[in-house]
Amino acid sequence: MRLTDLIPSLNEVQPMPDLNYVLIRRQLPPDGRVVAVSADLQAALSSPGGPADIELKALDEVRVFDLASARPGVEALLDELRLQATLDAPMPVVRIGGRVRAPGTYPLEPGMRISDLVRAGGALAESAYITDAEITRYEVINGEYREVDLINVNLAAIRAGDSASDVTLQPYDFLHVRQVTDWREQETVTLRGEVRFPGTYPIRKGETLLSVLERAGGLTDSAYAYGAIMTREELREREGREIRRLVDRLEADLAALALQEAQAGSNGGADTIAAGRLLLSDLRATSPVGRLAMDLRRVLAAEPGSDQDILLEDGDVLMVPGPMQSVSVIGEVQSPTSIFWERGLTREDYINLSGGMTRRADSRRVYIVRANGQVTTNSGGGWFRAAEADIQPGDTIVVPSDIERMRPLPLWTSVTTILYNMAVTVAAISRI
Repeated sequence: MRLTDLIPSLNEVQPMPDLNYVLIRRQLPPDGRVVAVSADLQAALSSPGGPADIELKALDEVRVFDLASARPGVEALLDELRLQATLDAPMPVVRIGGRVRAPGTYPLEPGMRISDLVRAGGALAESAYITDAEITRYEVINGEYREVDLINVNLAAIRAGDSASDVTLQPYDFLHVRQVTDWREQETVTLRGEVRFPGTYPIRKGETLLSVLERAGGLTDSAYAYGAIMTREELREREGREIRRLVDRLEADLAALALQEAQAGSNGGADTIAAGRLLLSDLRATSPVGRLAMDLRRVLAAEPGSDQDILLEDGDVLMVPGPMQSVSVIGEVQSPTSIFWERGLTREDYINLSGGMTRRADSRRVYIVRANGQVTTNSGGGWFRAAEADIQPGDTIVVPSDIERMRPLPLWTSVTTILYNMAVTVAAISRI
């Protein structure tokens, strides 16, 4: 009985099978020792009864893999081979890594060659460097020490059918297939809002924002460049890690404070603990945004490729709003709201138009989140200098809480700043 007697046609297999690597678990008489044998089902079906159409044995288990998934069942077979390994008969396994579709550890078959291992690894990926590869070979010398040897492999010759280059493998050989130099998966950036031709654009390595904006036809006449928002995946991931770190630390601080209050038999920190828990709940519910604070007006005025131009990364999103006519005031004011922008009005004027500060406000730490994402702080302890206090449409004035009114938590300022700034960014994005 041969393989094609068991699987006579492709109608017997599921869609998208890996026809080139079929793995057979075989038990050898008389002791039932387990070995692995592989077959090329596609070659067998093309020539039934030929060399590729291997003969089956009693108790053989034939496994056909899916192209789209890992290799289920291989690990169980490797465990059996591992249990059979001895000093004189090392575990028959080999590995393949790098630019193949299914990297991993596979059973070493008798007479197995490099081409067979590539077949086990699901064939070369499209990004594979097909000229040559490298085998790392481990060999125990006189039972005393293990020696490592590196062997260069001529992949191009193997693919051309040169049997001399297709060397026989030994236990624990590791074949590494390199990646083509400067290979990059398709990277894109997205332009939204007041761009002449908004959409998603493929980018090449080293491309800048000015280059993509030129391809998109530039900004429309209604664009408000000062309020442009740019988000980046790398920054979003970094913000997510920072939020998780702050959540863990804030939880620990609240637990320590609650323990201190319990040991002291005091209830003086109850307000702080309640406020901290509310802050912790808000922080957990916060989603990272990944905003890159930048002034698009300066970028547009710069020379393409200069230091002021922005190098793009995969997944970047630029959102350009239309005309803005309001200034927002949030935090500890009587009526957080957005107010129609008027030239000459100061930060204090906008706060007064929002009903003024509450008793919990910290007037010394009021700051402005500019429409471009940059922050202007009140570092001098008094009101801003005139240039700093120049409020523009799209700006947001943030009035934080006065943490000195209660026992402050060490991370209070950091957490509240993150929550306010993310709220500002989310609100700005929702308007575009």
